[in-house]
Amino acid sequence: MSSRSGASAPIHSAAPASVAPKPPAQSPAPDKEVLLNPRLPTIEGVTNRFLLAWMFRFLKPVRPLVVLTCTYLALWATAEILTTKQTARAVNAIQAFTAQHRFHAFWEWMNQGHVHWSGIFGSLIGRPSNFFELMLALLLLIVLYVGFRYLRVVSNSKLSMTMVYYIREAIYDKLQRVGFGFHDALTSGQLINRALTDLQNVRAFVESVVTMSTELILIVGGYIILLMTISPWIGLLSLLPLPIWTYYILRFSKTVQPAARAVMEADDKNVSIITENIAGVHVIKAFATESQEIDKYGKNCDAFLTRVLHRIRLFADFTPIIRLIAMASHLSLFLAAGVMMIDGHMEAGSFMILGQAMGAILNRLQTIATINEQYQNAIVSARRLYEVLFAPQTVPEKPEAKALPPGPGAVKFENVTFGYASGKPVLHDINLLIPGGSVVAIVGPTGAGKSTLVSLISRFYDPREGRILIDGVDSRDVSLTSLRTQVSLVFQETYLFSDTVSANIAYGRPHISQGDIEAAARLAQAHEFICELAQGYNTLLGERGSSLSGGQRQRLAIARAILTNPRILILDDATAAVDPETEDLIRRGMRFVMQGRTTFVIAHRVSTVKRADLVIVLENGRVSQMGTHDQLMMQGGHYREIAAVQLYGDDGAPQDLADHPSHMHRLRNSSSIPVAAGQERSGGDGV
Repeated sequence: MSSRSGASAPIHSAAPASVAPKPPAQSPAPDKEVLLNPRLPTIEGVTNRFLLAWMFRFLKPVRPLVVLTCTYLALWATAEILTTKQTARAVNAIQAFTAQHRFHAFWEWMNQGHVHWSGIFGSLIGRPSNFFELMLALLLLIVLYVGFRYLRVVSNSKLSMTMVYYIREAIYDKLQRVGFGFHDALTSGQLINRALTDLQNVRAFVESVVTMSTELILIVGGYIILLMTISPWIGLLSLLPLPIWTYYILRFSKTVQPAARAVMEADDKNVSIITENIAGVHVIKAFATESQEIDKYGKNCDAFLTRVLHRIRLFADFTPIIRLIAMASHLSLFLAAGVMMIDGHMEAGSFMILGQAMGAILNRLQTIATINEQYQNAIVSARRLYEVLFAPQTVPEKPEAKALPPGPGAVKFENVTFGYASGKPVLHDINLLIPGGSVVAIVGPTGAGKSTLVSLISRFYDPREGRILIDGVDSRDVSLTSLRTQVSLVFQETYLFSDTVSANIAYGRPHISQGDIEAAARLAQAHEFICELAQGYNTLLGERGSSLSGGQRQRLAIARAILTNPRILILDDATAAVDPETEDLIRRGMRFVMQGRTTFVIAHRVSTVKRADLVIVLENGRVSQMGTHDQLMMQGGHYREIAAVQLYGDDGAPQDLADHPSHMHRLRNSSSIPVAAGQERSGGDGV
């Protein structure tokens, strides 16, 4: 069945096949290419050093903001150091005057001369003409300090939020594009935690390195230079704690990283339990297992608390040692400065600079412990984010992939074997040829591989062996967007979005007219109950369509699939949640939809499948029977058993079925399906 190019094309007709317009390429934006570089190594080959460098790739999209933030920070740090130096000059000037004059003459000295701008700027470089000009220069520096601090905070906040935006965009983009295999391996709680907590850990560390490290270098470097101008020995003495801190921090890092990883894993479990309980609240209430779920969550919270306390104890042992080193350095410097003052080699202002400088230096050096803690969390979070952003494609798209060519929707399985885990096949050596426009019913016991079989048509997974052809073209040679716009599914588990009824029906074609939306709803037997809703088609649905019954949700899902107008339609037990009367009405409406369109119907009701052009029976991952309803009723096997029970009841079942009490009994003897296997390889009877 072809795709319709016009938005208003009638959804019930089957026009000749045409080439579907190829949508614009959905390649990541340039800023996301920085994060999603396919040449980077896989998670197994990633080291901490590599992750550290990789985290700073997040800064590339925000480089102008980084430069602006660092510029404001440098101006602010310069203003702080100059303010300290200017204050010391004022103290020295007061000390020098009061040493030679009486105190009441101080006010005369303060007001002597005239105030000039040249005098104010001269006081900044140590040549004040009077004390009043010196104080005005100090006031100017304080105003600049406050102004640059404000600009620094604003630009820093903008940098932080913009960086979060780009990282979130990259993660969300990847989660949308990655295959089902990735989502099967990770729980929703793990993905939510990585997209929120891990993202913030990486953001906080990168931001801290840019801002706090720059501040630390500027402030510590500036004050050490200032101390050097007072006394080279004082300046060198202030550098002593740096190598000791560096050694201890590196040693501490090896201990705390496993503890940080354990905390995040326990937090993942907490989020998973919460999301599962919210999604399954109806089941919990129905079975009255609230206490059981509370107990399960409580035990995991206890494990989480234990791991958090262990990490806190590690940092509790780490921080006092860092502060002890800082205080020892501080006291030794004051002792040296006191000796110099006694010997007359240091003025009061210089001593004040020493106190201010050491306080500033030690406060900034304390941030090393904060940055280190953020680093330990970030390196673990970066590994988890890297695993998401560089997850291998489970269904890779070839660079030269083209749009699916026009055709009637013929499907061919050639020697297809597939399993979700290596070495554990779910489907074995499937060979099928389905002509375009056929209605194919797939039946079989639970777990036989029915849903798996149809999921391969849309390339949700790729077969481990063999290939699948759509209108003569290998599905791996066409673009995923082109393929999936031509294959529409109604899943067993219906999912509706928190949006209006119209938006849910038109999800695959958001710009289609309201008339086509209503036409699809009528075919799915949904129009009547939609009109009874509070606002009709504009009614907002609850999360996952919780405000509707199971049958109503299923009918909306059928309408959504009808509206996409695909050449291949897959109904995976689509009418299981509706009553027989509604099912019959849906089936009558679907006759118009199925006309000229290849349709796969997975169902357990014989009434649903007996009008199919071909019935395929799957048992234990193999095709055990194949033919029309009438042909299969003339054979012994699973189909005849379920048909006899549904059509005649247990008491009216043919007597010869007693020889085959269950399909599992037949599967123990491989000789029971040789005819079907032969038909399968030859294309099947009735195909």
